Amino acid sequence: MLKQLPWLLIYLRLLLAPVAVLFGYSHLTGVPFILLMAIAAISDVYDGVLARRFNVETGRLRQWDSIADTIFFLGVFAGMCICYPEVVSQYAPGIGMVIGLEILRYLFDFAKFRRGASYHAISAKVFGVSLLIATIAIMGFGVAAPFFLIALVIGILSELEGLVISFILPEWTYNVKHIGRAIKIRSAG
Repeated sequence: MLKQLPWLLIYLRLLLAPVAVLFGYSHLTGVPFILLMAIAAISDVYDGVLARRFNVETGRLRQWDSIADTIFFLGVFAGMCICYPEVVSQYAPGIGMVIGLEILRYLFDFAKFRRGASYHAISAKVFGVSLLIATIAIMGFGVAAPFFLIALVIGILSELEGLVISFILPEWTYNVKHIGRAIKIRSAG
C-alpha cells in the first residue's frame, strides 16, 4: 500500500486541476486558492520523495508526475483566465511563449522518443517554484508584478533547456538535471 502513495499523490494533482477551474468559476480566490496551491505543491514534492524512499521511482512514474504538473497548472491557468483576464491579457506574449515552447517540446519528444520527456531539470524546479509564487500572488492577493513576469522568463529558459536536452540525448532518459548531464549521457553512449 505504501508503495502506491507516489501514484496517489500524482492522481491527487490530476484531480485538483478541475478544482482549480471550479474555484475560478466560483471566484474562490484568496485563502481557498492558496490552500489548493499548497496541497498541490506538497503532493508534488512528496510523490518523488516517497517514490525514492520506497524504491518505486520509474520512468513511467516520473513521466506521469510531469503530466500531472502540466495538467494541474493548465487548470490553474483556466481559473486565472476567469478571475483575472486582465492579467492574462497583459502577460499574453510571455504566456504564449511558455505554452508554445511546451507544445513544441512535446511534439519534438514524441517525434524523437515516441513519448514525452520527464527531465525534472533544476531549471524546471525553479520554474515550478516561481510559478507557484506568482500564482499565489495573483490568485491569493490579486498582485501579478513582478512575480508573474519573473516566472514567465524562468519558464521560457526552462522550456528552452528542456528542448536542448532533448536534442542532445540519443535516447529517452528521465531525471536529467541539466544540459551538462545530457552531454555526459550522450558522450557515454
